[in-house]
Amino acid sequence: MNTFYYVGLTGIGVGGEVLPIPEASFEVDSTGAGGVIVDSGTAVTRLKEEVYDVLRDAFLSGTKGLQRANGVALFDTCYDLSSKASVEVPTVSFHFPGGRELPLPAKNYLIPVDSVGTFCFAFAPTTSSLSIIGNVQQQGTRVGFDVANWVVGFSVDSC
Repeated sequence: MNTFYYVGLTGIGVGGEVLPIPEASFEVDSTGAGGVIVDSGTAVTRLKEEVYDVLRDAFLSGTKGLQRANGVALFDTCYDLSSKASVEVPTVSFHFPGGRELPLPAKNYLIPVDSVGTFCFAFAPTTSSLSIIGNVQQQGTRVGFDVANWVVGFSVDSC
């Protein structure tokens, strides 16, 4: 679809380990379906259900010491952090061709959803074959679009 910016995501990491997700899960298939786009109009990253499940489960295994809370809206992985001044959570990163990695700050994937200390893992599953890197995960990152060469780049925004 010509109106979207596709990126060559090759994997997702949690806690410094690339998850066992086949690269084909991120690719456009022979019918033109699938792939991964960058979209500032979508709030949180949406991943194919089977990809999301692997990511969520890896994140959950790294947060066993945190008190779980009920899911909120589209988020199924939430925590009651009302009694915490700070917490440690596993790192999450996107991996791209050529060994490039975009580590996300924790505030881009563990977000407050109310005023009483509930935080949720800011990724969601989709039944679509298309995955979307949403704006919550893009915050604090400069996203560059080289339209002439069909290249999307990411760098830390130091503004």
